[in-house]
Amino acid sequence: MKKSFVIFAISFLVLLVFMTVFYPLLGFATGLEQNVESILVGAGREHWFGTDSLGRDVFSRVLLGARISLLVGLVCSVLSFVFGFTYGALAGWFEGVTDRVLMRLCDILMALPSFILVSILCLTMQLMLPIEDLYYKALLSLCLGISATHWMSLARVTRGMVLEIKRKPYVEAALALGGTSTHIMLRHILPNMLGTLLILMAMQIPTNILYESFMSFIGLGIHPPYTSWGILVREGWKTLSSFPHLILFPSLVLFLTVWSFHILLDFLKAKFKI
Repeated sequence: MKKSFVIFAISFLVLLVFMTVFYPLLGFATGLEQNVESILVGAGREHWFGTDSLGRDVFSRVLLGARISLLVGLVCSVLSFVFGFTYGALAGWFEGVTDRVLMRLCDILMALPSFILVSILCLTMQLMLPIEDLYYKALLSLCLGISATHWMSLARVTRGMVLEIKRKPYVEAALALGGTSTHIMLRHILPNMLGTLLILMAMQIPTNILYESFMSFIGLGIHPPYTSWGILVREGWKTLSSFPHLILFPSLVLFLTVWSFHILLDFLKAKFKI
């Protein structure tokens, strides 16, 4: 892999995170101000990505939407890691009937179309969650729905590594000294597989970002006046032929973000031989 690609990916992600967090402090618009005198202006010096149908700065709205998209991507990866590790560790530690039942259930879930499953879970949770605030309800539904469908591969890897590590001499010694299953799992097994699991968890971040964008695009995610990359792409899709800048720039940032994550993760996988 070319070193220049890795440098560009790291630089882009660092700049994106920095701008996403601090852009209001740098003098940029918040992305919420409406200006009837600057409706649907093309990209230029004053508005780098142009403006939308309400005169809002698209560049600021892309950064505002990045807060939701990146947050969902990270939170879903953490939740998938927690559930996938717990599930896989139980299957690998107890083996036998427990292992067979848990893994067959995992195989069934992996066979289901993920986009359909995420859509059903997000819609169901938005109807069932007892939260009045629509923003937090949609955000929580997204995180839970995406996480519930992305832990299976991590669980399978965890199971295989637990089966291998539990037969190591130091684990057998810990068992002989009276160590509990929880103690051995957290103090002896998890540290020896944490590097691999963290890379796998990070690999899910770009996938989760795409899922969040897709859910918001079809109307099952965040709703206006809040925004995310999926909402920006949906709004731009409606005026694609007349005002292409409304979909071009959000899509470009989404593409570069996902691409940068993949480049960086491929580099880490090659470096640590995972």
